[in-house]
Amino acid sequence: MRGKFIVFEGGDGSGKTTIVERLKKEFPDFIFTQDPGGTTFGEHVRALLMSEDTKNIDVRAELLLFLASRAQLISEVIRPALESGKNVISNRFALSSIAYQLYGRERPELLQLYKSVSDVLLDGVLPDATILLDVSPEVGIARVHSRPEEPTRFDLEAIAFHERVRDGYKKHIAEFGTPFIIDANKPLEEVWQKIQEAVQSAL
Repeated sequence: MRGKFIVFEGGDGSGKTTIVERLKKEFPDFIFTQDPGGTTFGEHVRALLMSEDTKNIDVRAELLLFLASRAQLISEVIRPALESGKNVISNRFALSSIAYQLYGRERPELLQLYKSVSDVLLDGVLPDATILLDVSPEVGIARVHSRPEEPTRFDLEAIAFHERVRDGYKKHIAEFGTPFIIDANKPLEEVWQKIQEAVQSAL
């Protein structure tokens, strides 16, 4: 039987990474990955995309780099795992490209480019469920700046950018499997309880 594919989405500071680390302990037999990343090629692309070196990159080039990383992730990690019956959890996936590059960057005209390329590279690999950790931009960015790690160039975008990203997530989440929207402004333990319920429902 094909495994289940569950994706966690959310704006910067929504708590995805913290939640996924907890899930690794709960489900040690699952395959965990991230987008962009998850492969040697993908990690190189991720480092490039998150750095100041791509601060002035054309939005079309930015979008295509995310798609290139995703194509390798699907081919090398996600599809083989699902076909072997393993469950896969990814920290971000295709919905992020719509939220960040189309909505955040205010480039709705790129939807046709996104869909034409994405339909080919996804090749039927779509999430069974997408769990959106919905956080207000003010709360999310405050969390980001409280971390010891240096913020990425996406973290440093204006609040208006993150508001548009949030809007994009909510408008398109239903296109990516069963949608679960969880209020990530609440304390971690409350969020964690809702996450466990959503994952069990998705399985």
